[in-house]
Amino acid sequence: MKQKSHQSAYATKIKKLVETAKQLRTENFRLALPITRLTSIKSLCQDEVAAEQFALYMSKLVQQQINDADCASHLSPEEWEQNKTLIADAITQMERYLESPTPDGKQFLCKLLRQIDELQGDDYRNVSWTTVRFVKSGELLKLEYAIRCFVDQDFPYYAYRLAREFIEGYKPQYGTGLIPESVPMLLEVAEFLCQYYFGQNLSQKFPNLIYST
Repeated sequence: MKQKSHQSAYATKIKKLVETAKQLRTENFRLALPITRLTSIKSLCQDEVAAEQFALYMSKLVQQQINDADCASHLSPEEWEQNKTLIADAITQMERYLESPTPDGKQFLCKLLRQIDELQGDDYRNVSWTTVRFVKSGELLKLEYAIRCFVDQDFPYYAYRLAREFIEGYKPQYGTGLIPESVPMLLEVAEFLCQYYFGQNLSQKFPNLIYST
């Protein structure tokens, strides 16, 4: 349980994430909620260790996703296995760094970022008067954001981007943003933050706030 001077504010922000999940589950839900509902994650990950622990947790979810999935059609089996190995290596290094933060550990994570950049390719396209990079792997993009929580000074921003990659969705009837399919991962994020700051699960911390996973 993390003792923080702003725990009341943290509780309010976590509660709002759960309330957003409830709103997404209402029968009369029509349009995607704005992704700005997730910006509170920046302040919830303002503490460096909180951001790193969150990044490690989310990286393990990335690993679970890729291990449970079939090889992507646009990747060769060799590339797919290479991605899985890189994710496993990154998780191992994150765990070591959290146990004993060292410059060498951070340097190794930076090396993994360079490997991710090479694997993602150089597919840049002009879209709506701006240049957009199309990456090969969504899993590696999430991993990149997770590693940046360890090595970048703007780690709260990358914690937010990491959460956004997991939670944001699109369906023609709703549009882009937070949609009913976002609920499980939104609650997953809220659950982690509740456990991190209060050592309790959501139902223990907010017994009067009914939600379903």
